[in-house]
Amino acid sequence: MNLVPNYNKNQIFSYGILFLSGLYFAFISVYSINQVDLGFQLSAVERLKAGQIIYKDFDFIRPFFGVIFWDYLLKFIPLHFDYLILISRFFVIIESFVICYTIQKLIFERKDLQTTVFLVLCFLHTFPIMPWHTIDGIFFAVLALLFYKEKWYLSSLLFIVFASLTKQSFMIFGLGASVIILFDLFKKLVITKKDLYLFIPSFLFLIAVLFQYRIIENFSLFIDQVLQSASPSYLYEGCIAPYFSFEKNFHTILYILSLSLIYFININRKVFEIALMAVLPVFIIYPFFNDGQFRGAYVLYVLLFILFLKYERQNKFIFLLLFLGWCSSISWGYNTPAFFILILLYRFIEKQNKFFILLWGVILTVFSIYRGKYPYASENLASKHLFIKNIPAVSGLLVSEKEYSYILEAQRIHKVHKNIIFLPASPLLDIINTSFLNRASWEMDIEYPSWKSELQKLKTNPIAVDNNLFHYYKKGFFVSSITLELMKQKKAIRKTEYFTIYSN
Repeated sequence: MNLVPNYNKNQIFSYGILFLSGLYFAFISVYSINQVDLGFQLSAVERLKAGQIIYKDFDFIRPFFGVIFWDYLLKFIPLHFDYLILISRFFVIIESFVICYTIQKLIFERKDLQTTVFLVLCFLHTFPIMPWHTIDGIFFAVLALLFYKEKWYLSSLLFIVFASLTKQSFMIFGLGASVIILFDLFKKLVITKKDLYLFIPSFLFLIAVLFQYRIIENFSLFIDQVLQSASPSYLYEGCIAPYFSFEKNFHTILYILSLSLIYFININRKVFEIALMAVLPVFIIYPFFNDGQFRGAYVLYVLLFILFLKYERQNKFIFLLLFLGWCSSISWGYNTPAFFILILLYRFIEKQNKFFILLWGVILTVFSIYRGKYPYASENLASKHLFIKNIPAVSGLLVSEKEYSYILEAQRIHKVHKNIIFLPASPLLDIINTSFLNRASWEMDIEYPSWKSELQKLKTNPIAVDNNLFHYYKKGFFVSSITLELMKQKKAIRKTEYFTIYSN
């Protein structure tokens, strides 16, 4: 005799996986560090805290709003705070929850906590947990869409401005979405009190930011740095070609023909729902074999667009999110729609409700294993790990002995050479040492437009070149010319396990 009703069993499984998901979020908040990307956005925030002015005192080739957003989030966190990275990771997870809850309200039938947690797992997937301008842009953009759905048109337009000021690619979304919102606004010119209650303080905040951070005063520098890397050819090469081009023209033609057939042939939607149910587990396993990237993401994203166009053409918020996902994928180092693809894939198969717990369990298990075995630019759990104590910025993190030794060695070098600069990409060490001597913490040419003018200024500074990173930045897109030039001007005086030190 079955004494426990089926719905209670489902609830027990659901609460169990909910608890395990909470443990997972706690784990990814403390586990691992990486020397290159983790401190990038935070190094700009710490420069602001140290009194530097964005664009004037340091190079930043993106719009300013993401950095300022994080400066406000961390306003009461002092320089040299031991738990800076840990606190910022908690904020990233909270930010992701807001994003996924908002997306849930925009396009999902399910509106429960379990679905929100599931979507956060899908949103963060294998991405390293750290403040990032793309996540910030998505955050403000989805809030803008929610306000649009509520018919708070002024607030919606303002938050689209916020999103556009986090990264250049979101300006494309801003232009497209603004046209749609303005069309609805002028069709029926109605401004609600709730809209004004949000719009007025938010607008005043933007004005205050422009003056507080001296954006207007340094507007020409802002334009020069933000637009210096713009390339019209990239609009095709980085934004369109990945979704539609294959090495052989025959494959491209076959692909486009297949998409056309899928759209025009009359097929029951359930056929595609079942097919995508089978694709989803296979898709999330691919990062194990592809350096953390989702193989086939571009093809699957276009397929989802075709399927939504075929079966849910009337739902404009789905297409606005597809548009936002495409804009978020326009990037040099992470040009993939991975932040959105799993969420939209699940949205298409949402009606297959009986598989929800199974999907949740599979995704939680796979991503847990992946993060433990292949942490981004870091040592996996197979090596000995320990919790960092009493080190600025990184205390409370669970890291390998090798990474701990790396940080300790960098600190020792900094104590001996107070004005040393760590090259070729050292944002985390800049934060740990509270040392911002040059105009960029990512010293690659593309992120450091003022590097040539810095050569004379840094003539007397010793440099510590990362023995492992240097080869990566020696040539190609991420070349660090300032590292190469300073190495020519100076001589190697000492080589340690992780660094080679150069001085005059």
